[in-house]
Amino acid sequence: MVDRDAVSGVIEVNGIGHQTMIPFASGGASYSLPHLLQQHSVGAPFRDVLIIGAGSGNDVAHALRFGASRIDAVEIDPIIQDIGVLFHPDHPYQDARVVPHLDNGRHFLRTTDRKYDLVVYALVDSLMLHSGYANIRLESYLFTQQAFIDVQRVLKPDGIFVMYNYLRQGWIVQRIAAIAEKIFGCPATVISLPFAETVEASLSKSGFTMIIAGCNKRISDAFAHRKNFWLDVMPSRNLAVDGFDLDPEAMAQDERSNYERISPAPLIRGPGEVSPASDDWPFLYLRARLIPDFTVRSMVILGFLGVGMVYLFLPKGRIGLDGQMFFLGAAFMLLETRAVVQMALLFGSTWLVNSAVFFTVLLLILMANIYVLKVPTVAFRWHYSGLLLFLAAGIFVPIDVFLSGDFIWRYATPCVLALGPMFFAGVVFARSFRDAPNPAQALGANIAGAVMGGLAESFSALLGFQYLLLLAACFYLLSIVSQRRRGAYA
Repeated sequence: MVDRDAVSGVIEVNGIGHQTMIPFASGGASYSLPHLLQQHSVGAPFRDVLIIGAGSGNDVAHALRFGASRIDAVEIDPIIQDIGVLFHPDHPYQDARVVPHLDNGRHFLRTTDRKYDLVVYALVDSLMLHSGYANIRLESYLFTQQAFIDVQRVLKPDGIFVMYNYLRQGWIVQRIAAIAEKIFGCPATVISLPFAETVEASLSKSGFTMIIAGCNKRISDAFAHRKNFWLDVMPSRNLAVDGFDLDPEAMAQDERSNYERISPAPLIRGPGEVSPASDDWPFLYLRARLIPDFTVRSMVILGFLGVGMVYLFLPKGRIGLDGQMFFLGAAFMLLETRAVVQMALLFGSTWLVNSAVFFTVLLLILMANIYVLKVPTVAFRWHYSGLLLFLAAGIFVPIDVFLSGDFIWRYATPCVLALGPMFFAGVVFARSFRDAPNPAQALGANIAGAVMGGLAESFSALLGFQYLLLLAACFYLLSIVSQRRRGAYA
């Protein structure tokens, strides 16, 4: 739910303050900072600008003030974009130079053919998970090594890439800066507001962090020679002065308080290695490949609660577990998780994409059930073989190979690899359920297995999503063993 305060311009999402529409004349000078640093390091104004996470339009308004010729403003939330169009005091979206896009930022990066002088990640923070199937956020795929390669592709040779956010852990800043340096080949410039001498990876931090990446050395050289840049909190007052030339110590006290010191903050590495984020392991807010302690505790608590509920409400008499149906449920949940995540990477993390994935999964399950009804003898061995072959392809063929090429290779092939196992899994389930001696017990075991699969999704934080399919394959192999114990494997 999105709410807007008409007086303050604050936009709340699900009761959390998310954005504030600030007129250029009233504040928000940090939105001007990339343009001011470019201007006063004797660089030409940014003409072609891409803003990912354009939101209600603050970054757009400032880019317009500094002479942008075209701004591609990408926003994933249609309501926030509409609020900016209708209510932002500066009306930036009404400017003919602005082209709004309702799209996932990563998808736009992968599909645009334009080149930009400036690419901005404008406080991209979704405040929510990508879906109930995977513990990643909507912005997770924007901060991977492959995402930065996409940014590099759309930047002009002299262009720069700017990211800013309230990054509350120093090691997150370290991770982003390290990925940027690896991809662009030049050290990133890290700026902390309020000013900080250093950013320590091992300590929590407060305030605003801006990371400037790319191999345009003009800004870093300006800081090296001129040391500090002074930013007036009122954006309009920065237009007529060069912040590198100011000396607040020579000003009156009341005037000096209007300025913020801007200077690069070296990163102080902490103990332990910070794992780089990738499309297979897109966990920006997880320091290393591990299952967090609180997740392990949650899994244990839910497991005990589940077993306890079964014990309390179990009917009198001995009821055994249908092992095959249990492991089929666990494995299928992991297949769904991988499919949702992979389609989000290919087409963007939008509700439309998620809806299309779930619709396709349901359609494949329906087709599998019709197939079992129409075909009198459904052989387990062939359908298990097809299922395991698809899983093997998903395990050994990295998703990165599909991020370029023609339509068939870029979209159709990975869709078949991600969704193809669903049909074979559906056939195996339908025949197993049809032949189950106790259908109620079989269905209950399958639901219990799905819960197990949902808990097992947490292993993606350890294995990555590609090798999560290895766990699914293990579950399917266990279902084969259970089937053989129960009866024929025809």
